[in-house]
Amino acid sequence: MDEPPTAFDVPSDKDAIVSTPSGQSQHILVTANRYADNPRSDHQGAIVEETSAFRSDVELFYDLHTLVWDAEAGETHDVRNDAVESALDWTTPAVPELQLENAFEFGDGTKGRLDQRLLASSNQCSVLMQNRATFDSPHERTLYTVVNLGIKGHSHEDPNAVQAAHVVHDDGDDILVATDGTRHVAFMQARGDSRRFDGHRIGHTGQAAGPDRSAWADIYEENDGQISDTRTGTGDLDAGFGLYVGGETSVEWLTAVGFADEGEAKAIEHARQALTTGYEAERESFERAWNEWHDDDRAAPAVDEGVNDLYERSLTSLKCAEDRCRAMIAGAFKPTDMTYKFIWPRDQVIIIQALAAVGSLVEARQALDWLEQVQITDDSPVRDDRGIDRRGTWWQNYYTTGESHWQALQLDQVGGPIYAHWLVWQESDDESLEARYEMSKRAAEFLLEWDNGHGFPRKHQDPWEEVWGYTTEGTAAAIAGLRCMGELASAAGDDSFAARCRERAGVWTESLETYCYREDTPYGDHYVTAAEPEYGEPSPDERPDAAAFMTFWPWNVLDADDDGLRATVELADDPVWRATDTPCLGRYPGDDYTPTGTATDGGWPLCEAYADVVRWQSGVDSDAVAEYITDHAHEWTTSAGLLPERVAGDGTVAWNSNLQWSQAMYVLLVESHRRGEPYGMAPGE
Repeated sequence: MDEPPTAFDVPSDKDAIVSTPSGQSQHILVTANRYADNPRSDHQGAIVEETSAFRSDVELFYDLHTLVWDAEAGETHDVRNDAVESALDWTTPAVPELQLENAFEFGDGTKGRLDQRLLASSNQCSVLMQNRATFDSPHERTLYTVVNLGIKGHSHEDPNAVQAAHVVHDDGDDILVATDGTRHVAFMQARGDSRRFDGHRIGHTGQAAGPDRSAWADIYEENDGQISDTRTGTGDLDAGFGLYVGGETSVEWLTAVGFADEGEAKAIEHARQALTTGYEAERESFERAWNEWHDDDRAAPAVDEGVNDLYERSLTSLKCAEDRCRAMIAGAFKPTDMTYKFIWPRDQVIIIQALAAVGSLVEARQALDWLEQVQITDDSPVRDDRGIDRRGTWWQNYYTTGESHWQALQLDQVGGPIYAHWLVWQESDDESLEARYEMSKRAAEFLLEWDNGHGFPRKHQDPWEEVWGYTTEGTAAAIAGLRCMGELASAAGDDSFAARCRERAGVWTESLETYCYREDTPYGDHYVTAAEPEYGEPSPDERPDAAAFMTFWPWNVLDADDDGLRATVELADDPVWRATDTPCLGRYPGDDYTPTGTATDGGWPLCEAYADVVRWQSGVDSDAVAEYITDHAHEWTTSAGLLPERVAGDGTVAWNSNLQWSQAMYVLLVESHRRGEPYGMAPGE
């Protein structure tokens, strides 16, 4: 059998995420994956995977395996590798308690089943999992927990961080504790009154033999029902512990994980408290917290049961993805050698739009506060690798600490925050105009200076983070930002600045078609990704791009029935640009940002959403949005009903789930359909 995947080998689809909206575990984020849903995997099981605390972008463990050793069959079965059937879901759309089911069949024909429920505690910083294993025959068995610890900081945070773990025997309890010197995690189990381990091992991942062999190798690969005990370890570690159950055919036990950034003792205390409180009491607190968050202001629109379900799941997902810094990470998945556990200002803007639409102004203001906190405000020049003085802008994305990660200039991440400020101001009676006025003005001043001298913004990166040029969507976002600033400045009595912003927005609008619309390309007549691109294949100035539909909504620069935009949306039905067997549009024809690194059949739900709003409002297809929210989007969800970044040609989840931008788009389309018009249109000319 293979070693457990490392953090960067795990397929990037996460079928569910779990957190709590309040209390001591608000900033724990648990992910779970049902491998049966992933065509790139031969496994059929469902398992808890990357879990973080305190910082969404630093995991404290990667995989939480449950295994069963059957002495008579002479076999060890793992939930991920060996389950023959599995299921994974939330308890309800509004209460994201994880429910995992895995079925086993042993070589002698006997069968078993493992049912698990998991939640993040509201009462202390911990995760609690209830386990129930049932078997159809009374064989001698031992149940095991194996975890890939992975607890260490990002290399940028502390390149010398060392992962260490040890087993503590204290007052009749056994506890496995790990640390990176800053964060601490403690694992415990309880069956009845016993909190002991029947054997325990701390091993080194990737070591298949020898005294340092991994816990996985010792328990799963050696397949003898024995653990060679070790008590300490330093390095890249995994760990395991046992629960001997003899010939019992029905077994229940709890697994608790405590977290702390205040020392090991606190992590142990949190795990103990979870076990002492018990699952049902913890669940009652968890359910109450989520139901209170899903209050009347966030009640699902009465469209139909299926729409209400996905609408509530989308809102729940957005709240789960809220980091301790109060912004929301893009996603909890890791394609190839990167992660989406960063914060993109552009994604925050769309999430703020969705939060404002449903009246979640507390979260919308918090996200705005984050934008204000991380804006580049230095008076002395802060230059990127192109030599651009970035004062007034935002970096491309951020670690949850507010440190920059990628740094390229995107105008939707300059004009977008101004729009978000304007929108929250429109939706509230608070003092947001004055409170964030300087933030928006700094951004607008940058945009005013970013003119190329010929009536158009200078070059910048496209929203897909691939192309440097005169981009269609980025320019529209800049225009919208200046128009929003005009409204904000007028309200603040700064009439001369308002006039400057509106004038520049008008000039850029007049030039948009000249720069960004093409006729007689290999695809036809359409708006392009970018004019005069530095690179890209297919050529970004000869391909249609779904981001162009944002020029209508939310940026409100082009009308839905603009001749060029209408020509572009009519091309969106071409199979070269959309999934073959489901109505889901890709980013652009020939897109090779896929699991294989080659152009493959499929589409992006968020791209289809923007196209459908144009279809709806232009009259090309007046039912497009209604069909998206009632039918099409439901084909594209994970086993827990969440939306990915990309789907395959047949509509199944293909990559990078779940994506918070996709969840926000579903909320926005439901709210727009309910209102009879697109929600959150930026000011017009």
